Amino acid sequence: MILTSALIFGSLTFSSSSWAHHASRQVYESKDITVMGVVTGYEWANPHSIVSVAVKDEKGGVQQWHAEILPPTEMLRAGWTKESVRPGDAVTLTGRPGKNAQHIMWLDYLVTADGRKLGRNP
Repeated sequence: MILTSALIFGSLTFSSSSWAHHASRQVYESKDITVMGVVTGYEWANPHSIVSVAVKDEKGGVQQWHAEILPPTEMLRAGWTKESVRPGDAVTLTGRPGKNAQHIMWLDYLVTADGRKLGRNP
């Protein structure tokens, strides 16, 4: 009885935390957008790496965008490194924007000023 209860509790705990993590993708729209800007930060971290970019809006103001991508192990397989982008680099980001007018996106790919394309797949 105790073993059965422990197994059920463990299964429910794991499945709910796993569901909650992957449900976070529901914060993104289903259509892609493209923004251009200058890298202000690049976090090579788990569970997802982040590229932060200063993007000029239509009125000349600057908006800080944060593009979420894969964890480092998967990024390495897709051709990324810790030095793929650096603060000050001009980049173009394409991905699914956050809902509710947030300046976040789930990154499909990034193109550097010299034309290198870095995405989620090799």
